Amino acid sequence: MPPESRTFIEEIRRAQIIECAIDVLADHGYANTTLARIARQAKISTGVISYHFGGKSPLIQAVVAHVAKLATDLMVPRILAQPTAAEGLRAYLESNLEFMRLHRKPLLALVEIVTHATGEDGDPHPYARQSEVAIDDLRKLLDWGQRAGEFRDFDQLSMAIAIRGAIDAVPGLLLHDPGFDLDLLASELVTTFTIATRRQP
Repeated sequence: MPPESRTFIEEIRRAQIIECAIDVLADHGYANTTLARIARQAKISTGVISYHFGGKSPLIQAVVAHVAKLATDLMVPRILAQPTAAEGLRAYLESNLEFMRLHRKPLLALVEIVTHATGEDGDPHPYARQSEVAIDDLRKLLDWGQRAGEFRDFDQLSMAIAIRGAIDAVPGLLLHDPGFDLDLLASELVTTFTIATRRQP
C-alpha cells in the first residue's frame, strides 16, 4: 500500500519487519533469509509480512531503501556542510566509516543483498546500480575540487574507483574482525587520499 494510506501502527509494523529482516540477513546470509525465518525473528506469521510487503522481493527492496536512507541521512549533511572540496572529501571518508561503525548490521545486510540477490528475470545483479550511483556522487565531489583548483588534474573515474574500492573493502574485514579499528583506518584513508588528490604547490 502507498505510504500516505498507511496508519501509524502499520508503519511501526513495517519498520519492525525491516529491522528483523536486517538481523536475519546479517546473521544468516541472503541464501538463508526466508520469510519464515524473518517471521520467527519478528514473532509474527509470514502472512503478516505478505500483507505489508507482498513477498520477499518487495521486502528486500524496502531493506535496501531503509539502509540507503540511514547512510544518506548520516553522510550527506556532513559533506554538504563543508566549505571546501578537500574538507568534503574528508567528511565523505569519515562519514562512510562512521556509518559502518554505527550501523554494522544494516551494512552487512546490504552487502548480502547486493552480492547475492537475483532479480525476477534472473538478473544476478539487480542492485548493481547502487555502486554506479556511489561512483557518480563521488565524481561530483572530485569535480568540485578540480574546478575550485584544490585538487590536481587526475582522471575522476579512476580516483573515484580507488576511493570506493578502499571503502568497499571494509565490510568484509568487519565480518571477520568485528573489533577492526575504523577510526585508525579513517585517519589513514583521509591522509592517503588528501595526498593523492591535492594540487602540488
